[in-house]
Amino acid sequence: MSTDLFWQTLENAQPQLQKMEIRDVMETINTLLEPRFPKLAAELQGRDEDGVYDLIITAHGATEHFQDVMTLTRSAPKLALFPNVIAFRARAEMGEFGINMDNFSLNPADILVSHYADAGRVGLQLWFAKPIPQDMIDHARHMSFILLDHALGEYDFAIKIGPVEFMEDEPAQETVSLATFPAVLDAFWRDELKHTALFPTGEYEWTGFELVSNTDPDDKLLVQRNESAMSLVGRADMLWRVQVDVVLDHKDDLEAAREFEDQLETLLAQTQEGITSQITLHGNVRSMNWHVSDIETALAKAHKLAQNFPPLEFDISSEFDPQWQDYLRWVS
Repeated sequence: MSTDLFWQTLENAQPQLQKMEIRDVMETINTLLEPRFPKLAAELQGRDEDGVYDLIITAHGATEHFQDVMTLTRSAPKLALFPNVIAFRARAEMGEFGINMDNFSLNPADILVSHYADAGRVGLQLWFAKPIPQDMIDHARHMSFILLDHALGEYDFAIKIGPVEFMEDEPAQETVSLATFPAVLDAFWRDELKHTALFPTGEYEWTGFELVSNTDPDDKLLVQRNESAMSLVGRADMLWRVQVDVVLDHKDDLEAAREFEDQLETLLAQTQEGITSQITLHGNVRSMNWHVSDIETALAKAHKLAQNFPPLEFDISSEFDPQWQDYLRWVS
């Protein structure tokens, strides 16, 4: 069923929901959500003095369902009972926050964190700051992931964090408690990894390299990567990748393909809707890639522009790529 039908059903249910307790409201919304978006869930932040809720749509960190989260929240109408519809669980104020399960408790101060750069993302090493009974280690590790999700927020944990390792030896490097790590992550993401979220201005900086097959020395992939696009990695409105492939059969085709690329880049960059991420050449196939904010608009512009470049035949496709995996695969 469409997102519009879900929102219409929820809108019609508001008079009944307004009379319910928050737990019952949330259960009712999830009952409405389940047949339409079975991998998503709704959470509520409590009523304020006006008697309204913030409605949070979550995929429980599963990036393969983040597109559904974005589609659903972007299509939300203005609802009297739920005026704010929010994509993903936000960071929680850790403070005294903790988890108790099966007579075992864990709080942010019990988890020590060290971090490092990992292919454009952030790898974590974790230590427990208190003794953990042997039969509770797996339990404690599971609880740690829950605390990480709350401390960093659903989106940042899923998009910005790479491998997470639980360490046994005493840490040889500097660590911080999980309670203070979010600020450390933000600074490292911005200052060290250069993911500033600021759209680059001026001339782009490019890196070029060649990859050769291990089995066939004539099988080569030429890569040009826009290093300036690194600033936008992880930005919550740059989640889609557009790829345009074109076969270069004639000597003038490369020049025409480059002109197409320049014109589409201008159309997208002048409104900061998208940026060229990388270009590859494999055999006689040139692949041009952009990361964009509005996939439907970007695809429409690409298809319309392609009509101006006969007889080239462009294969225009898209992929939901919130982690910029295609772009970061070349980062060591």
